Amino acid sequence: MRKFIIYSGKGATTPDFIIKDLPGSGGRMDLNARCVISTLWLSGSMREDSSIYISLNGEPDAPLVITFNGGELRKVSPDERSISIWIKKALERKDIISKKGNWLETHDGIAIARKTFEELLEERMKKGSLYLLHETGKDVRKEKLNVDPVFVLGDHMGLPEEKVHTVEKLAEEKLSLGPETYLSSQCITIVQNELDRRY
Repeated sequence: MRKFIIYSGKGATTPDFIIKDLPGSGGRMDLNARCVISTLWLSGSMREDSSIYISLNGEPDAPLVITFNGGELRKVSPDERSISIWIKKALERKDIISKKGNWLETHDGIAIARKTFEELLEERMKKGSLYLLHETGKDVRKEKLNVDPVFVLGDHMGLPEEKVHTVEKLAEEKLSLGPETYLSSQCITIVQNELDRRY
């Protein structure tokens, strides 16, 4: 499985963001939705070997994590509005999560949990090798990648410095995708393409 973890620094933790104004209503759900699309969809088909975890750290109810699993997802369209509606539906059920750490499935292939970014990293490490995507890393095209890779990256604001240090302590390697700084969704597309070429 290919997994991606997005640290969304101001990611909305309440369902009151406006679907018709995703960039302007706070929480940058437009960015998170694009990352989901880049992770899970090809032209005309879905990647059943991929999943994404969005670590939402906005006020007032952080931290929360929402996951989309391509192997289980049903009746979800690859567009920002559709993905954001499913995120909103997941957030509407956050208050019935039984306890911290438990996953609550809100739709086929979509689940929500109350976890910190660090707890999410620890959980995913047990099922794959962590790689930090960062401009100062080694060239991804020259590095060997372990089976079941988990790629960690930030949103449009990047990973906060303290989070970078946290991931560095846990990661197999810090990887760069090239000489430019790319959008988070573009980073995911580049990584998926690199893995497609290898495997």
